[in-house]
Amino acid sequence: MRTLTIVGSTALMMWLVASGISLAASYSWTTTSGDVRVVCPLTVGGSFEARTTALAGRLSLDPATTVLAGELSVDLKTLDTGISLRNQHMLDNYLEVRKSQEFETAVLSNIDVGPLTAGVAAGHSRFTAHLRLHGTTQAVAGQATMSERGSSVRVEASFPIRISDYAIADPRYLGVGVKNEVAVRVAFLANKDS
Repeated sequence: MRTLTIVGSTALMMWLVASGISLAASYSWTTTSGDVRVVCPLTVGGSFEARTTALAGRLSLDPATTVLAGELSVDLKTLDTGISLRNQHMLDNYLEVRKSQEFETAVLSNIDVGPLTAGVAAGHSRFTAHLRLHGTTQAVAGQATMSERGSSVRVEASFPIRISDYAIADPRYLGVGVKNEVAVRVAFLANKDS
């Protein structure tokens, strides 16, 4: 549930290559217009989404590696499931956002887009990164796509996480729980810094 951070920076590097921008130079990008959704499947069937638009980040392309410097973060206190009691339980009992500042955000860093291939220009790539959530950092892997929008790039990314990997208590209420694996889906625009 707590997983919301943004993975799409992978696509930034792909877009730079596809646009013919020299990788010998260093570029910085700032995220705007984010949409983060954590799809939480229920143990009895069905699912719900926890959503937020509180996504922020700045990334730089390091021409010497395939790793993007900087980080993307999500303000977990703004997550909304559409039901106030479920929001309260999620934020207070499971994500424990009031426990410390470190628990208030989910942060994606060390985003590695791997070796660039011909498929990158098509706008699709696998990536790996580190996700800090609930005071714990774990490796994650997923897929990202991008498309150019004028001077910006639109990124869509997704990756699964297991909530038990982040020491989050098993979410349950009245016998209904959330399955251990949830899916994080992120879409955002990133603008090149001047």
